[in-house]
This record gives sequence, C-alpha cells and structure tokens, in this order.
Amino acid sequence: MIPNNLKDLVTFVPNKNESIHNWFYYKEGYSKELIEWLVKEYKLTGPIYDPFAGVGTTLLVAKNLGISAIGTDVSPLTSFICSVKTRNYDTSILKEELEKLAKLKPTMVGKYPNKKIRELFRAKNLDDIYYYHQKIFEIKDEKTKNFFMLALIDTTGRVANVIKTGGSLKKIKKHHMDVKKLLLGKIKRMILDIERTENKKKQISQNIGQPLESIEPIIYNEDARTFRLEENSIGCVITSPPYLNKIEYTSVYKMELGLFFDEQETRLRSYVGDVPSVEGEEYAGLPNIAIAYFQDMKKVLENIYFCLKPKGKAFIIVAGGCLPDRTVNSETIIAEDAKKIGFTLIDIITAREIACVTNRTQHIGKVKEAIIILEK
Repeated sequence: MIPNNLKDLVTFVPNKNESIHNWFYYKEGYSKELIEWLVKEYKLTGPIYDPFAGVGTTLLVAKNLGISAIGTDVSPLTSFICSVKTRNYDTSILKEELEKLAKLKPTMVGKYPNKKIRELFRAKNLDDIYYYHQKIFEIKDEKTKNFFMLALIDTTGRVANVIKTGGSLKKIKKHHMDVKKLLLGKIKRMILDIERTENKKKQISQNIGQPLESIEPIIYNEDARTFRLEENSIGCVITSPPYLNKIEYTSVYKMELGLFFDEQETRLRSYVGDVPSVEGEEYAGLPNIAIAYFQDMKKVLENIYFCLKPKGKAFIIVAGGCLPDRTVNSETIIAEDAKKIGFTLIDIITAREIACVTNRTQHIGKVKEAIIILEK
C-alpha cells in the first residue's frame, strides 16, 4: 500500500527530527521512512546497495534493521558523512575526548589561506574553526576523530555568513555565534543520539527474543558509472541519482569541500557526467545536457543489473528534467533504457509533481518525481 504522504517521504525534510539522520542536513536526500516502507512493503533482503549513497539514509536504515548494505558516492564530503553516520561507536571514548576538547581555549593558529573561504566568515569564527580542525585532527582514534569532524563541519555551516539556496551559496549577515558552544553542543547531541538508538535496539531485541545486529555498511568513494560490484551479489538496490537540471549539483557544498577536503572545484554536476557527449542518435532531439545525463545513467543501470541477484529489485527515485526551454520525462526514458538492458519494469509510482520555473518567473511546465521499480 502506497503511503498517503509519499510526496513528503521523497524529501529529506522528515529527517530533520530523526536521530543520527539529522546530523547533517542534505536537501537532495530522502526520508528514512521511505526506505523503511520499501523494505517492508516489498520484503527486501540484503545486501542493499545504494550507488548514489549521499549522506547515507538508505545505509543507516539498513544498519538499524540489521541488514547488510553497501554504498558508493563520488563526493568525498557525502562519503565521509555517510561513513560517520553508519559506524558503531564506544560512547565512553567519545565522552572522554569531549571532556578534553571542552577544556581547550581557542587561540589563533594562523590565517586561513583561501580568500574566498575567508570572506564567508567572521574572522574570529574562522579562527576558531581552524583551531578546532587542527585539534580534532590530532585525535588518534579514527572513528572518534571523524565523529568530531562531522560535528565541526555542521557547526561551520551554521556560523558561516551564507545560506544554501537553489544551486548556490547566498551571502547574508548573521549575528555572532560562539563556535565552541555550538560545537560542544552538537557533539553532546550526537552522543545522546547514539545512546538512544542503542537503547531502542535493545528493546526491539528483547521483544523479538534475539539480538539485532548493527552491521556497519561498506562505503566507497567511487563513481557509480564505472564502479562495479561482484556479479549477482546484491539483494536489492535503493537509490536516487542526481536530477536532470542546469544546476551544479554539489556547488552548494563548495564551502565544506574547500575547508575540509581541499577541493575548490565540484566533481559532480546535475547530470552524472562531467562533459556532455552527443555521439549517436539514441536521444535525438534532446539537448546535450540531457543526452549526457541519460548516457551516464545507462552506464549506472548496467552496473546495477550486473550486481543484482536474479529476481532482485531496484528502486530508483528520480525527477523529470527541468531545463530552460523544456521539461524532460526522465522517469520514462530511464525505465525504457532499463528494459533494453534486461530489466522488467514493475511500476513507476508518482510521488508528486513539481513546477518547472526558469528565470524565477517563467513557467515551463511540471515534472514528476517518481519511484521506478525494476526487477532483474
């Protein structure tokens, strides 16, 4: 049975109030409830694979259900966040390191060299971020270090004089915020989330009379077009590729990439590829960006088909393309390409319709956000 609120479940908004899922807000993601519904409704078994893992919603749900999972993502930022959210932790170690961090008094450790980054912060805030970045990097336990680093990445976004809007960063003026106070508060809430989640698992285990495993997902920082798992090794696929539009898909995260991953250039546009290819007439009549998108999506579909077990299902959440002069029914084109590869199309479930507007006011039409259900 399709949920009445499916139009909300295909967005990340419901995750705002979900422990661990809300450690980093990722507007391109979808809700944990969507994954829970798919697993239950279609009686899915593992391993679950998400080739566009984002910040790990699919993988975290799988972990909490005791199902093994694998994810890939081309972005070092989202791969990092995904990994941190899906690890198992010893909260006593986290609390011990938190006490040490709380005793530190930030001092200026040198000017951050990137001028564009400096312009996004109050000088004192950037000094504090730079200071805590160095101190956290010195933590010897890798899991704890990454756990604290994610808290710092989230804090950085809160104090920066920018907001994420559309496909870019917009400069605004924010009132002064204390980096140390925000950082320590974030870490405390994250630790509390882990404790609550573990207590919930214990209760479930007692109710069902057996322990509920916390299987850490395997995560790769890889390109879904070229990365391939072993043949017939995956139980099901649940994923949402980048949507077809004219926006640089990861440009809104260039601040985090520049500060914490030394990457000033984004590695992934709204279409999956980096350079449009217009060879052949398979998608005749479509603009170059759409041709590149569907050519690359075909590569991803081929890799998914290869790794799926016979009768394994793939659930692909995708929206139609919103381009300056037209809309493109991405869901139907992807479904047709999947059938050519060998998939059986089970269904295309429309979650919602989205208005396509260009130049802020020009209404081009509507596109569907839908779930394509395929079977090998």
